[in-house]
Amino acid sequence: QGHQKRLADIEAQIKELQPLQKKFADVNAQLELKTYDLSLFLKRAEQNEHHKLGEAVKKLAVELEEARSQIEEKELAYKNCVDAVSTLENSIKDHDKNREGRLQGLEKNIKTIKAQMQASSKELKSHENEKEKLVMEEEAMVQEQTSLESQLLSLKTQINTLTSEVDEQRAKV
Repeated sequence: QGHQKRLADIEAQIKELQPLQKKFADVNAQLELKTYDLSLFLKRAEQNEHHKLGEAVKKLAVELEEARSQIEEKELAYKNCVDAVSTLENSIKDHDKNREGRLQGLEKNIKTIKAQMQASSKELKSHENEKEKLVMEEEAMVQEQTSLESQLLSLKTQINTLTSEVDEQRAKV
């Protein structure tokens, strides 16, 4: 649930940060010029934003895959440490001969491996946080792409409206 709350907070921030649609001022005075500028902008925006977002989404997917494979490595290292600790603890229980000297050596090994295990656990957590961040960035990019596509659609509609107005103005003239 904390995860969902964080996700909701991030989505709210994304909505605040999304670029606001440009307002059209002085439409009647510069109608033909604005229509031409808008069509040029629309072509550039479609080419640039779609390409940039597509590349960013691909890059995030690669980073996400890398994070996943690093997490698998860390999980394996962590499991190996747990197994080693378990084996050493069993050795301590099973062997009575040379107990004192052996125990000291085994306890040293256990301390070393437990320290490695803690380090692996911390690293694992760090990679999981990184993975979570990448997943959220990927979702944000997809949302931004959807938003931009919707803005482009809206701009196309406005162009059609402006074109109709131009035609009406021409007809009146």
